[in-house]
Formats: sequence, structure tokens, C-alpha cells
Amino acid sequence: MNETGSKEQDYLAVDISCLNPETLRATLVSSSGSHCEVWRTNKRTRANADNERYHEFVIKYPTSTQSSAEIAILVRDYQRLKNTLEDIIPSALFFVTQVDGEQNVCVIADAVNIWFNIANPQNHEEAIELLRDSPRACDQLRRFVKAARQWRASDNARLIDLYGLDNLVMDRNHEIRYLDSFFVFFYEDMLDMFQEETDNLLEKQIKLSVERLNYLEELVKASSP
Repeated sequence: MNETGSKEQDYLAVDISCLNPETLRATLVSSSGSHCEVWRTNKRTRANADNERYHEFVIKYPTSTQSSAEIAILVRDYQRLKNTLEDIIPSALFFVTQVDGEQNVCVIADAVNIWFNIANPQNHEEAIELLRDSPRACDQLRRFVKAARQWRASDNARLIDLYGLDNLVMDRNHEIRYLDSFFVFFYEDMLDMFQEETDNLLEKQIKLSVERLNYLEELVKASSP
């Protein structure tokens, strides 16, 4: 959704050097978050005259310019997610490119058809029923919670970002998907750097992410046989 709460049908409204925006019809699906803008588009593939399909994908780029070192961290964190959570993380390609004339990073990732916000406590009863009816989704959520707990308890502690409204969802195939690609971890010890001048937004993001992780752990327990 854009800032007015509606979808926009348009050509890609940004100059990304590795893409040709004039030939790429796209829909702006997110611009209200603090990390990036997300556009959704598709590409028609044709193996032969009788085999034609559309591949849906999203194009993401950060709202702030990232240095080479910062891009390397983004790629490393995404790869950590993908290596550990595998099918839960949509496949994505990172490109170091020019975005509106400045060096930045662009991601092209498989699109996910969001069906249910699994991390919203208001959906508690329905979530339990869905997970009980979907053993694969329940197993995926169990693996997600286990990995998130291990990352948070490690020597280099990091908390997975669950602050975004649609970071963790169930898709139309009743599988769990984690959709964030940029800045996917919070480092709680950073709050100690703001003892005199508290970073209220960071504190809020961390607090809500912890609450949602606790909630997801409770969902797993309530949904398991």
C-alpha cells in the first residue's frame, strides 16, 4: 500500500540502472515503511506455443542510500536467513546498482500472495485452527521460532525484525513466509548507546518484535499435537 492506503498502477517510478523502467509495468505495493519501497510486477515466460506463464516478482530498494559496506551487511544478513530458514524465505537477488543516480542496492525477489497475518495476536484463534490444519505451516513456524531464539541467545545477539505489519505471513498455499529483505535484525545492545537520549523508535521496534516472537512461540505450542 502507498501512503494513502491504495495501490498504484504505473511504470516503475524510479531510475534503477540495471532495469528498464519504460518497459516494466509495476504496482507500488509499499511505501509507508521506514526501510524500502516495494513494487510488484511480472514477466511472461514462454517455453513453447502451448506453455506460457507469468512469473510474479517484487522489486525493492532502500529509501536511504547504502554504502558498499552497508550493502555487504544487508546481503550477509539475508543469506543468514535463507541458509537457516530455507523455504520460509523467498528467493532473492541483490544488485549493486545506481538508484536515481546514486550507488545503492536493489533486490528482485519472488512475489508472495499474502493471505493471513500470522504474527497478529488479534488473529489468535483463527491462527491456531489454520496451523492445526496445516502441518507444514506449523513445522515452518516452529523452525522460525527456534532460529529466532537461537539468534537472540547467541554471542552476537540479534533479534529478527517482526515490527513490520507484513513481515511474517501465511501465503495462499498455507505456507509461512518471511518477507523482509533489508535490515532484518535488531541489535538490542544498541539501546545502551542511547542512555541519555533514548531512541524511542528503536525501543518500540525491539519491544514489539520481542512480544510478537513470544506470541509466535505460544502459537506453536497451542497448535502442536
